[in-house]
Amino acid sequence: MKRKVRGFTLVELSVVLLALGIILPAAVILWQLAERQRVTSVQITAQQQARDALVGFLHANYRLPCPAADANGVEACSDGAGLRQVGFLPWRALGIPSLEAKALRYGVYRRPNAATAQLDQDLAVARDRMNPLRIRTPKPRPQNADGPNATAPPIPQSTAVLLGATQPATQSAPPAAPIFNPLCDAANGPPCPLAGKSTTLVDACLALNLGSVVIPAPAGGLATTLGGVRRSVAFVIAAPGMLDANGDGQSFDGANATATSAAPTFEAPATRVTNTYDDIVMAASHAELFAELHCGAALSAISHAHFNAAMGAFVIERSLYDYRDQLFISVKLAEADVAAAAAGIAGAAAGVLDAAKEMVSAVGDTTYSAGVRSAQIGLAAGGIVAAGISVGLAAFAQVDAIASLAEAKEVHKDFAERTTAMTDLSISINNNTLTADAIGH
Repeated sequence: MKRKVRGFTLVELSVVLLALGIILPAAVILWQLAERQRVTSVQITAQQQARDALVGFLHANYRLPCPAADANGVEACSDGAGLRQVGFLPWRALGIPSLEAKALRYGVYRRPNAATAQLDQDLAVARDRMNPLRIRTPKPRPQNADGPNATAPPIPQSTAVLLGATQPATQSAPPAAPIFNPLCDAANGPPCPLAGKSTTLVDACLALNLGSVVIPAPAGGLATTLGGVRRSVAFVIAAPGMLDANGDGQSFDGANATATSAAPTFEAPATRVTNTYDDIVMAASHAELFAELHCGAALSAISHAHFNAAMGAFVIERSLYDYRDQLFISVKLAEADVAAAAAGIAGAAAGVLDAAKEMVSAVGDTTYSAGVRSAQIGLAAGGIVAAGISVGLAAFAQVDAIASLAEAKEVHKDFAERTTAMTDLSISINNNTLTADAIGH
């Protein structure tokens, strides 16, 4: 007996295919969204690790690393035609060997100035850019003899150090060009230079400070673009996203695919994802890094703290020297008083002799005039007594004048020592400034 085999009718097959046609695209879309979310999360994590490593590298080396030429992650600061600004993330130098890190593109801001270190903005080079602001101190060192200072301190003066201005040398005449540590000033004799230790994070801060002024990116400078506007950035980390969204055969899309050292422009982090762009960009501006490294407080303290302390010591020093010169005048006046007292004693002695002469003359006149001028003898005797008292008073005045002279010399000597100590303090503050910069503080 034959049994009938029943299958799906065309209507049933149509319904099933219709359902699959509705469900499968939705499932594919949901899978793509989930996968894109996963890839995005992984790439953002890799970018954040790279950013943290870059900031750590900056702390340790006082510069940012150069880009790598390929995914091998080895720094390559030159690309044969010039400075390499764009390449792959140098994951070997950063110590993050992961598959995700190898896929990241990296750009660093490089605008060197070979002539003037203070204007150098090459963030991939550690360079001694910071020259602490100082004031001039007297040279030669003032000496305190009995007379006025032959080498009085100069009037306090200084010159701004930023933007290539001439910096006066400590204890010497202003030079024709800026002075940079590690050479310092050979005339000073501080423990400087200290080879290899004069570059600090403050030097990187100075480069960041100069770069933060230029917001619209100059030609050839690393930048991100949004709406056709290029803005300077310190570094860029670009991830390729999940797909080759624009279908040009490259994993990166938009400006991220065409950025080169000659034309270092990446898409801005705010660029939205579209059907032709799905890259992820992380960038740090000069101002952002400047704030993150607390450069403002550091530059303010190093640029002005020593200068303010030295200026305060210098003003006090000059006041002490002025007062010391007034004390020297007091010494001279005391010496004049001693001389006047000696002259008074001599004058009083002369008065005694004159009174004695008058006594002799009066005695002779009285003898020959039968006592008519006997009163003259009394007057002469009184003159002798008065002259003797004058001698005593003049001697007392001389003793007092000598004591005043000794006191004036003692006060003068005390202030002379204080002025010398203040001069030494001013010189010491300047030397400490140089030394602190030279040893990396």
